[in-house]
Amino acid sequence: MSGTTNVPGVCILIRKNGKGLFILRSNTGWRDNEYAVPSGHVEKDETFKQAAVRETLEEVGLNIRPEDLIYKTTIHRQSPDSTRIDVWFEALVWSGEPKNMETDKHSKIEWIKLDELPENSIDYISYGIECIDTEQSYGEIGWS
Repeated sequence: MSGTTNVPGVCILIRKNGKGLFILRSNTGWRDNEYAVPSGHVEKDETFKQAAVRETLEEVGLNIRPEDLIYKTTIHRQSPDSTRIDVWFEALVWSGEPKNMETDKHSKIEWIKLDELPENSIDYISYGIECIDTEQSYGEIGWS
């Protein structure tokens, strides 16, 4: 049996008044001009919740306490270059005002109605939100 190279990541749905906070990716060469939620890799010696707190602060400038993160779903996805495991959290409580903190990676951030996601939303992001809204604790995408 060969080893695995599953890459752990987090996605954070920041929800307010039926809308989610989204970033529009740009200037990275990966999924540019597509919408995502704050997300990223889990770093060495970091828990999923710690990664979610860090990524939210780094990308949109919001402070979220680990105890205010609500686990929602896990998505196992296959992409052309790797296999990913994304743990999704939802945040309803935070401090600070959203701001685009990574202008070199995101052209803007905006609140978008969760039942009217733009066509240029990243597929696994839309799927993760669908899993959350239908209360699926696990999902898979990108497998043949």
